[in-house]
Amino acid sequence: MYVLTINDNVVLGPISWNARMFNSALEDELEVKFNILPSHQSNVPLVLSDGVKVRECVEEHPPLNPKIQMYNGPFWTFTDTLGTASYVVLDKPLDLIKKELKEQVASNRWKQEGAGTKVTIQGVEVTVDTSRGNRDVFVQQLLLMPDADTVGWKFPETWLTLTKAELGACVAAGVAHVQAAFGWEKQLNEAIDACTDTASLDALDIKYS
Repeated sequence: MYVLTINDNVVLGPISWNARMFNSALEDELEVKFNILPSHQSNVPLVLSDGVKVRECVEEHPPLNPKIQMYNGPFWTFTDTLGTASYVVLDKPLDLIKKELKEQVASNRWKQEGAGTKVTIQGVEVTVDTSRGNRDVFVQQLLLMPDADTVGWKFPETWLTLTKAELGACVAAGVAHVQAAFGWEKQLNEAIDACTDTASLDALDIKYS
């Protein structure tokens, strides 16, 4: 990683070596004419004009709990040949933590909602597809099916010939599975809203169980 500075004030960086971006920053930000070439990477540190340098740089990140914390920085220190970008850890604002947790909970609910559920039909445990598109297929077939008819249905495990009542049992199992996922999300959202500090938010388990 590299950094472009003027009098140890950062103009661009940290970035991977990019001669075009350095040249653009030199011209647009500093009004310095210097054609940095890709080959100049081997000559770093580059002194381009009075106080203007390109140096290698490193970043120092302390441990972070991304659930409730964020980095603040970078704060720079320089030697003749190296720039060091250091960061400090701050607690996120409560409203931001709650927003991010609710987004993660919704994502987890979405995955669980479409993960499928098990139901036993004719003594065979089969998987009912609960993805949104395939739920509609079950419901449409149920609505259109005469009471006395049967239908061949392919499950991941096997084919079964289903009565309307058996197909209805599959639909009911899917509905119950989906509703349980939304109920879990609602319960967790209420728990998130009830939290008044970062520690209680950090303690919440947002994995679906």
